[in-house]
Amino acid sequence: MGARTGTAAMTGRPRFVTIRELFDGSRRFRVPIYQRAYAWGRLEIETLVRDIVSVLDRPNYYIGSLVLHEVRDIESDQPLFDVIDGQQRLTTLFVALTHPELRPALTKLPAPFEISDRLLSFEQRKRSNLDLAVLARSDTRSAAMKALQDDGIKAGAEALGNLLSDGTRLVRMLADQGAAPSYDAESDMASNVLGYLLDRVRLVLTELPPETDLNHYFEVMNTRGEQLEKHEIVKAHLLGLIGEDSEGRALFSTVWDACSDFTRHVQARFEPNPRSAIFGHPGTSSGSGWDRFEPTDVEDLASRVQPAQQALAAGGRFLDSVLEEREQQVGVNSRGVQDDGDAGRYGAIIDFPNFLLHVLRMHVDGQVEIPLDDKKLVALFERAITTADSALAFAFRLLRAKFLFDNFVIKPLDEPGPGADSNWVIHRLRRIQPETRSAKLSASNAFGEATQQVLMLQAMYQVTHQRRVYKEFLYRILEYLDRSWAKKNHVDGADFILRLHRMAEDDLEELGAREGSTLDVGTGVPHFALNLLDYKLWWSSVILDETPEGLPSVNAAGFRFAYRTSIEHFLPVNLAESAEQRASVNDFGNLCLMTRTENSIRSDHTPDWKVAKYGTSDQSLKFHYMAELQKQDGKWGATQINEQGRAMRTVLFKPLPL
Repeated sequence: MGARTGTAAMTGRPRFVTIRELFDGSRRFRVPIYQRAYAWGRLEIETLVRDIVSVLDRPNYYIGSLVLHEVRDIESDQPLFDVIDGQQRLTTLFVALTHPELRPALTKLPAPFEISDRLLSFEQRKRSNLDLAVLARSDTRSAAMKALQDDGIKAGAEALGNLLSDGTRLVRMLADQGAAPSYDAESDMASNVLGYLLDRVRLVLTELPPETDLNHYFEVMNTRGEQLEKHEIVKAHLLGLIGEDSEGRALFSTVWDACSDFTRHVQARFEPNPRSAIFGHPGTSSGSGWDRFEPTDVEDLASRVQPAQQALAAGGRFLDSVLEEREQQVGVNSRGVQDDGDAGRYGAIIDFPNFLLHVLRMHVDGQVEIPLDDKKLVALFERAITTADSALAFAFRLLRAKFLFDNFVIKPLDEPGPGADSNWVIHRLRRIQPETRSAKLSASNAFGEATQQVLMLQAMYQVTHQRRVYKEFLYRILEYLDRSWAKKNHVDGADFILRLHRMAEDDLEELGAREGSTLDVGTGVPHFALNLLDYKLWWSSVILDETPEGLPSVNAAGFRFAYRTSIEHFLPVNLAESAEQRASVNDFGNLCLMTRTENSIRSDHTPDWKVAKYGTSDQSLKFHYMAELQKQDGKWGATQINEQGRAMRTVLFKPLPL
């Protein structure tokens, strides 16, 4: 092979292609012998089919990348493309489009499709090649299945045939996504899905030039991951809009790479000079430095970022640059900023792709519907941002949102050991100047004395909605922070608390929990109602220093929200002996949240045994109050359940200060 080349040169020019274009006959694909055999099973194939069925209403859908290396076929002296990355996906698509049971559906399409069995082969894998030919040439599924020899291809063909030929099953998949087909006959479903697959589903295709040094390429890929992730495709799309504007591309890359790290505050991703320009110079009346967001728009931001910093972050062209920038990041990322002091390392309640959707929704401000699910990340950005100006404006919005998220939203400390998932903090970074050392970044509570209450409110929401998708509560928080900062360059802790109180009361009202039937439903009780109750119990005890009427006195100062996801019956259902107990065992007064592990250990024990054995530490506050009442009365039955249920309802439905 030729001499080593730079990464950008050796990656060629990636581009989007539809599946129809991929299999249009202009290329012959070969899976090299060093690649593993086809191994996708039912789970991977069903995931792919479900993803496609779920986006049939979208203009297009991205399913990954395919990297090819052009070689020369010795026998035919024709170009051949070795599959360097993406062979499992490519083989799955080939099997689907040659499957004898699916070919009739392909012929019904407005633009019929037929694939040649010789477009894909496996180097030195005779059985695999024979199986691909069998699928393409057999007239019936039964004949094909009997003739297949390779276990992997046979399992894949079986799964694809079962999924895509069954119209009823495809309609059910569509219904699972909350949608209904726009056509009547279930028999049309296979044609619709396959038609969408051919003309709307796209891959990022990269053709490596013949002179590429594959050994060097694999070294690069081993350190950077096997394929581009969706947010990297978004980055490439936005850089493509910015085009050849080197200053704009440099600014965008600097911002993007700084914001993509969720282990540290965004200020720590910049060297001191650009950090001061963006986040506040020391010694000004606005603050101690490095703890604010000074730019007012993207032009202002551009004027503050040092040219040298921009040049360091810029690289490559379009998708080519993404691979290089994984290594460079913002320039400072690869070698680290040496003056970060005790800036800390953190976990995050959301990942970068889903965070991008929150910022995009704020950016478009209702002009485009933005669901908070990164499955549609690429398509949403392609629809919402279509110009260089909007791409750069998004970069400004992204940096401001990341600053607000890092400094005013809860995060867990990145520490091992028990209780790590409930060690919440809201840390704001600022500049400190020790007498004998250079300036450092230092973390402190974001809202002073109000921090604990803001933290508890946010943690209440996070433990209720712990998934990283559809985090509507986080969007409302970010939207509030963004508007507050845009209006007055400040986030007031007391006002933030009132905003979160309004959110909580509105969400409680939306649950319809004031009706007894919504709460007296055993394991069906809304988790948010129980978590909000715990917050109100904590607020009453710690902030107001009051004991709610009808409840025993409890020290709630040490309570922390944790991921308690299982409903605990204090009196287990199977131990409810009398008719009175059986009638009340699923009532609100007998329920609380607990971890699944704890619930499984305690589920078959009596209330007095649970209290004596495990106590009340690290439990929900509602459990703490139930345990205190049980100890106070020396028993736990229908009377205590009803008594506690009434008192807890009073606490839950007493409005917070708004």
